Amino acid sequence: MRALIATGLIVAATAAQAGDHRVEIDYYMHHYDGADIALSRFHCGAPSAVHTAEERNAWLACYGRFTANYKNALPVGRSIPSEVADAMSDAELAAAQQRMNQVFVQVAQEARQQADLVLLAQGDRLSAKSASDPLQGLPVQTHRLLDQP
Repeated sequence: MRALIATGLIVAATAAQAGDHRVEIDYYMHHYDGADIALSRFHCGAPSAVHTAEERNAWLACYGRFTANYKNALPVGRSIPSEVADAMSDAELAAAQQRMNQVFVQVAQEARQQADLVLLAQGDRLSAKSASDPLQGLPVQTHRLLDQP
């Protein structure tokens, strides 16, 4: 009987903990938008505004800060606060990581397109192969984590 009561208390405590983080859990599962990793967060400027070698170097340095931040956010799910991840069920965590994986891939693709525009605007002719290859450090595809961050 005591074991049954203890189990009930643990389940109730876990449910209460998840309830405290329901909004955050929902955000990571359904509404995560990648604002914490997006290139726009670094205010590099529009690729069309890059006209000189100095502007290009400044933009590429800014892009370097973006890639460092992007790499630091990997593996996918790492940026979920531990108290939120602890409150998630395995299914919720998997759903959040799947959502985040999709957003990470999209952010990397969009950043690559902008970098290509900067390079092309300065007269660099990228071969078809180099234009389709991922920039160093930006994966084209990420993989879902099986355990919590």
